[in-house]
Amino acid sequence: MSWELGTASGLLLALVVVASLLSGGEAYGTGAPLSACTSQQPGHYGFTAQTSASPYSLTVSSSEYTPGQTLTVQITGADFQGFLIQARKVGTTTAVGFFTSLPSGTKSNNCDNAVASGDNTATHSSTAAKRDLTLTWSAPENQAGQGTIEFVATVAQQKATYWMGITSAQLSEATSGGATGATPTGSSQTGSPMTTESSTPGSGATMATTFNLLLLAIPAFLAKLLM
Repeated sequence: MSWELGTASGLLLALVVVASLLSGGEAYGTGAPLSACTSQQPGHYGFTAQTSASPYSLTVSSSEYTPGQTLTVQITGADFQGFLIQARKVGTTTAVGFFTSLPSGTKSNNCDNAVASGDNTATHSSTAAKRDLTLTWSAPENQAGQGTIEFVATVAQQKATYWMGITSAQLSEATSGGATGATPTGSSQTGSPMTTESSTPGSGATMATTFNLLLLAIPAFLAKLLM
């Protein structure tokens, strides 16, 4: 009897473990978990990232971004099932900006490794095949000053085959407008008086008086010469 109870307990434990693994697999089939936000490591039990060159690339619609601007990033390459992508400050794991107008088969995650909470991460919502997926990303004006960024992604061709650390070209940050407080061309903002010929009091009158005296002295000088 005790042997039968032990066997039943062992089978029950095995079923619980299998059910747990299967439920985890189903969860990842509807998007990357929040636990993957920073590492971008899928929770695919028993499988590791590929070490070969990735067949996927990230193509961005601009070489720079402006706070308040919207741009697109495209995951190009062969068909794939899952992905996780963020825009990050170069050299960090800090996500910036938000994804908007996400296409079918995708969704957003609110990850905590970000400048601000919100739709700062995009991932899949189903394992349906995807190809050349285009995502829209915006850089809010209240996140200005983040500096150079790049998009970083993990792409899973299928559960057992995925690549990590896929990066886009780097995007430099542009200013959202002209410099404030600049002096308009042609106007004077310094408060210094403009210099004119009459800026020294009496200088013009003194020159005129001297010139008149010289004119009066010329006839007398000529008269003396003729005597």
